[in-house]
Amino acid sequence: MRFELVSFLRNRSRYTKIAVLAGADLVLLTAMVLASYALRISSLALPDYSVLPLYLVAPVLSVIFAFLLGIYEASTRNYSVNLEYRILLSQAFVPIIWVMIIWLAGTFGFARSTVATYFVFSVLAMVLMRRGVSWLFNGFDEQPVVRRPRVPILVYGAGREGLLLVEALRKQHQYEPVAFLDDDKTHFGRRIAGLKVYSHEQLDDVLVNKQPQEVIVAKVGLQRATRRLLIEMFGRHGLSVKTVPNIDDIMGGNLKIREIRPIRVEDLLGRDAVPPDSMLMDKALKGHVVLVTGAGGSIGSELVRQASNHKPRKLVIVDSSEFALFEIHRELEARLIGLGIEFVPVLADVQDKKRMASIMEEHKVDIVFHAAAYKHVRMVQENPTAGIRNNLFGTKAVAEAALECGVSRFILISTDKAVRPTSVMGATKRAAEMVVQALASEPGHKTVFSMVRFGNVLGSTGSVVPLFREQIASGGPVLVTHTEVTRYFMLIPEAAQLVIQAGAMAKGGEVFVLDMGEPVKIMQLAETMISLAGLTQKTATNPDGDIEIKVSGLKDGEKLYEELQIGNDIFPTTHPRIMQAREVFLRSSKLAIELSRFDLVMARRQQKEAARLVMTLAKSEISDEQVELYAYGK
Repeated sequence: MRFELVSFLRNRSRYTKIAVLAGADLVLLTAMVLASYALRISSLALPDYSVLPLYLVAPVLSVIFAFLLGIYEASTRNYSVNLEYRILLSQAFVPIIWVMIIWLAGTFGFARSTVATYFVFSVLAMVLMRRGVSWLFNGFDEQPVVRRPRVPILVYGAGREGLLLVEALRKQHQYEPVAFLDDDKTHFGRRIAGLKVYSHEQLDDVLVNKQPQEVIVAKVGLQRATRRLLIEMFGRHGLSVKTVPNIDDIMGGNLKIREIRPIRVEDLLGRDAVPPDSMLMDKALKGHVVLVTGAGGSIGSELVRQASNHKPRKLVIVDSSEFALFEIHRELEARLIGLGIEFVPVLADVQDKKRMASIMEEHKVDIVFHAAAYKHVRMVQENPTAGIRNNLFGTKAVAEAALECGVSRFILISTDKAVRPTSVMGATKRAAEMVVQALASEPGHKTVFSMVRFGNVLGSTGSVVPLFREQIASGGPVLVTHTEVTRYFMLIPEAAQLVIQAGAMAKGGEVFVLDMGEPVKIMQLAETMISLAGLTQKTATNPDGDIEIKVSGLKDGEKLYEELQIGNDIFPTTHPRIMQAREVFLRSSKLAIELSRFDLVMARRQQKEAARLVMTLAKSEISDEQVELYAYGK
């Protein structure tokens, strides 16, 4: 019988299960209201027919309020104390409404004391019902399963989140919480959910007596600096650290074991988020036709995602890679269902000015985010003409098309490698900035040109993080170019949000520089990633370690340190993480002469000469009669 019932319920849809549970509640609660009446009169008799409907109002109210508080949306199979709190709250409303209905009916002969009795009975009935369902599912397996020993874990955080995490884990079969660790002195020495709370100073005792193998962090709002300290502290003792990405899953009693994951390096390097300015985001996007080039890349695709959250009239997504365009188009189809936002995938090359102009004209584009670029330093260094065509002349083509089509705003996505470049890639991006600066200075047009310059983003195809992750997964060695090399890092969503907000602030010709925070030593990054993988570094003092770090030497075009500004003339904007630089640039007439030098070299595919020309242009000393100083705000 039990097997048949479990099989029946498991094979039903979610809505059928909700209907069955609500129906069962209605029957059970009807029995509870009649039991309350019988207790009141000390007799097994039904109420008089004239007042019976007033008694039957209560079960209906109970089910209605249970729906309103999301009790039927919760997973009854994964029962939690949080669900009991919600049941209690839902039933607390019932006596209030019920008494009002009785008062309005003005019916005599109603046993009013049954209201209080029913409240107690209804809470107990609904709680016991759900505990029974939880036992029915979790205490029964269709086939015998060999249980693996549970992993002993230390829970960091003895607050409410930690308590709920422990309760959730005890219903699973993978982890066995053995103790709490916390930095709140009010918790020290207490027992919560049967587990003792220890301080940081007692960690050695916990390791000896409880022998945890892993740590799960269950604290809301931990700063990334604190997470880094935790990783270092637990890493010294060989403990891997995991987290629950969405604390709300714990609070709602919906935690799934697969959602517990190791802390990633992105959780440590990315800064604590500053919420975007919704007014700036809406100004840049709401109701506009937005075109994003390089829409399938790491930055371009995130710009598209962020734009889709702020109700643009239309999104035109452009990429030269069919597969990249297909992937972001498929994602948009799922994201934008029912939102009324039109999106158009366009397979096109940014170097084709006529094609780009026809796209902008056809779709009446308002805003262009130009993210298309070759950004791998080594690849562009080996293929300079391809990098120059795409990064420099591709930018020139798109920017000029925007100018001719009367686009309202054009925002170039630039890079820290454009500042005093040592690589061909950096030089092409600096030259692209020059093109945009020159166009911005031309009088008599309505297009607002601006540039946004920032460093590495975590998780992009050009980032060192995926490379290190791959090297660690293959057993090493991890290759670091130099022991002192440093880089800036930023999370992709934050970078995209700041780009959009900077574009909204532009009035023409600005070079915006994003605050990248503190630079990170790549050697330290490699060591942290090895530790996060639960491995040890192989060194002279630890020859039995798992992964070796080797110094490979700086490659052609690579810098030890990255910079974000060419000069020292930089000032803040209204946004705390967006600055503006005043920089010199070539007049359009002089720049046109410089760019004409590329024609023959590019036509003949003279790689070395092309690389020399672009490096000379990007690093050239500009005399007073050749330059303009864009000094917006002076």
